[in-house]
Amino acid sequence: MYRAHLIVQVKWGRFKEHLEICEKMNDLARNRGWAESTFWVPTAGVVNQVVLETEYANLATMEREMDAYFSDAEAGQLTRSAEDCIVEGSARSELFQTAPTLA
Repeated sequence: MYRAHLIVQVKWGRFKEHLEICEKMNDLARNRGWAESTFWVPTAGVVNQVVLETEYANLATMEREMDAYFSDAEAGQLTRSAEDCIVEGSARSELFQTAPTLA
């Protein structure tokens, strides 16, 4: 199991708009049969930070869905809309995997 995190800081006054765009991205993902994301905010820490968390069964699935997403015109339009709400240079990604069972 893999969990991908996209972490961004949203511009002041654009938080609601950004989350609405993220929901539209999830609608698109659902319609295309891709994994949907959950949205998290820190209880304390960076103000206006949003974490989009997406689970994948394996790396091959993640790669296939990411390739499909980035070649989809509607997804590209939503991404550009979301980017307009984000503080430039604040985006980063993380990828976690299930901890191994050690012998």
